[in-house]
Amino acid sequence: MPIASALMEAQPIYLFLQLLFRRFTDSYNYLDVGSITLVLLGLHWWAIWDFYGRERRGEKWDYNAGLRVTWFDALAIVLALLILGLTHWYAIDNTYVIILMLILVVGGWKRSVDRARSAFNEEQLILAFKIGLGVLMAVLVLSLFQDQEAGYSVLDDVLNHLPIFFLSGFIALSFTRVGAARKEQARHGQSYAGEGSNKWVKALTSIWLLLIVMSIAFEVVPGDVLLLLLSPFWWLFGLLASALLFVINIVVYAIAVILNWLLTQLTHLVGKPVIPLIPTHMPDRSKLLPPLDRQHHIPPIITLSLDLLVIAIVVALLLALIFFMRKRRVAAVEKTLADEDEIREGLDVQQIRQERRLERRQRRIDTTESEALATASVRVRYRAFLQAMAEQGSAFEHRKQETPLEYQKRLLALAQAKLPAEASGQPSDPAILAELTQAYNQERYGAKETASERLNYLKQWVPHLLQRLKTHLVNTSAPTQKHPYQPSRWGED
Repeated sequence: MPIASALMEAQPIYLFLQLLFRRFTDSYNYLDVGSITLVLLGLHWWAIWDFYGRERRGEKWDYNAGLRVTWFDALAIVLALLILGLTHWYAIDNTYVIILMLILVVGGWKRSVDRARSAFNEEQLILAFKIGLGVLMAVLVLSLFQDQEAGYSVLDDVLNHLPIFFLSGFIALSFTRVGAARKEQARHGQSYAGEGSNKWVKALTSIWLLLIVMSIAFEVVPGDVLLLLLSPFWWLFGLLASALLFVINIVVYAIAVILNWLLTQLTHLVGKPVIPLIPTHMPDRSKLLPPLDRQHHIPPIITLSLDLLVIAIVVALLLALIFFMRKRRVAAVEKTLADEDEIREGLDVQQIRQERRLERRQRRIDTTESEALATASVRVRYRAFLQAMAEQGSAFEHRKQETPLEYQKRLLALAQAKLPAEASGQPSDPAILAELTQAYNQERYGAKETASERLNYLKQWVPHLLQRLKTHLVNTSAPTQKHPYQPSRWGED
């Protein structure tokens, strides 16, 4: 997914630089699309390595306080600039290229930090796709006003990079959706539902590999050689298109013949067909047409009936086709169930009972182990925190229709003016509460086990936060009685 997103975002950046250099600065753009993609991808992988490394070490940051730059981030920026400078040493004397290198590296670092922190958020990809599409549209509009005498046209680059932009964006968004679906299935314990997503992932991976090969081919292989290599595929595509048009022509001709036959068979409703006679002399023009009162008119009701009959036949054919396809699908499902029944009937009754007893015994063992492990989990600690705040007063208790994040914001708003400043060297109260909420969400909804470093952090600082809240928060409303814990629509909390 990082490779697909980097490819998607590199296309509009490159086209914008091409238009900027060729149209406004009259110089050459030395930053090709391959270099831009590698810079974005390398900084993204670097940020992921840094983020998960800090998680393993148990370092927790308060991201609400603002963006933090460490020596590791500075090293990434310096290395990216150094690699760009060494690979583009021939463009060092160009001031515009140096400025754009700095902007590209700093912007790519900020993008990578945000992506690593949000763990491939779908909203960020959609926003990047919208911005890239807007840039492409702007490049297309501005390229229309290019001088006709110029030897270079941005439209040629747009035609080459526009398909890669849409394909890579489609793959990145699809991988994100598949990951979200798998996470949701894991949260609900639906292990069997991953079979369809596995096929979808394989198809997306195949398309992604084909996209990578096409991108490399477009950048490395010369145009004449590429045209020579693609000529057999174009010939095959033309052959398939001709065959498809031929089949469509046959079907249309067959339908026309059938309709013509139906209309000729219905001529007895309007009278006998007129048999032409061979004239023996020139007819009199004045007596060629009979008077209007003696002309044969087809009643309108018969014409309408013929039209309705033809329409009914076509609709009946469509309904028969739909019924046949549906019946075939049901038969396939029944065949699969019948095969399963045959397999089940072939088993011994005692063997089936023994397997069911083993399954029930294993479920009881798993339930006992999960209950034993739950005593030290973040969910139990979060539940105890909610119970303690509910005992503190009705204003601080958790509401049924409130998510953990909404409860965190409301509790901080109530406690911000009442809590004194923390001692030096201690994490802030919002950071502790945010860490507890994030760990609970990952364990409760993401089906992820909490790391031991994070558990130790929560074990050390959550009681400290709870003690401060109990000491300094006083409920001004009427006292409430202690009540047992009640689950909400969001799960346990």
